[in-house]
Amino acid sequence: MPEHYTIDGDRIAFAPFAGEFGWEVASWAPYCRYQARGFRQVTVTSFADTAALYADFCTDFQSHGQSGRGLDYPKSFPFYFGTPAEYVRYGRPGCGPRFDVLIHARGIARKATINYRHWPAVVERLLARRLLVACIGTADDGSIAPAVDLRGAPLPMLMDLCANARVTVGASSGVMHLAAACGCDLVVWGDRKTRYRETLETRYTTTWNPPPRVAVGYLATDDWQPDPAAVLAKIEEQLQ
Repeated sequence: MPEHYTIDGDRIAFAPFAGEFGWEVASWAPYCRYQARGFRQVTVTSFADTAALYADFCTDFQSHGQSGRGLDYPKSFPFYFGTPAEYVRYGRPGCGPRFDVLIHARGIARKATINYRHWPAVVERLLARRLLVACIGTADDGSIAPAVDLRGAPLPMLMDLCANARVTVGASSGVMHLAAACGCDLVVWGDRKTRYRETLETRYTTTWNPPPRVAVGYLATDDWQPDPAAVLAKIEEQLQ
């Protein structure tokens, strides 16, 4: 789809990306990686802190200077139905601390009604089992004491954390898609709605989970508030 990039000799330059993080991780970066094959110079323009998503193939990363992500990403791409993409595993297994469970306590203000309300009960039970638990995400996300607070980690560090964790847990979010791209198994939940011809469950288990697939324990709940016992049961399955 050449309207999303320009070519000048052995240089390819992609249009700036300003959309949601999950789409950048699971669709845009793999699309760019595939289209960049055979070019000596590759220019990618995105948010300043996302350079690590393109480090394996980009020769000229540029920041577009924006801070807030919008909803105007290229959803017209038939990402699910034929657009070529090349996926890689992010992060470095064996580098950095290894946690049993990473918690992404999403704290999105515009979707506050579906942010999970039962994290303390989940974390308390995990720590009672003497599991190593850490919270990841941004400063706007939650930190559930006394789990280790690793929110705000730079993207390369976050990739390493995900690549070395046993399971990442949370509601559907871009961070959860990143964890899968790092090879970390998931316990994730969301509603049953169909979006772009598929459910979130299909997106996590198949569409944005290319081979070799990570294991996904998906909890379908339209109010985005799964019972803590159900979350803990899925975590136990992933830790076996």
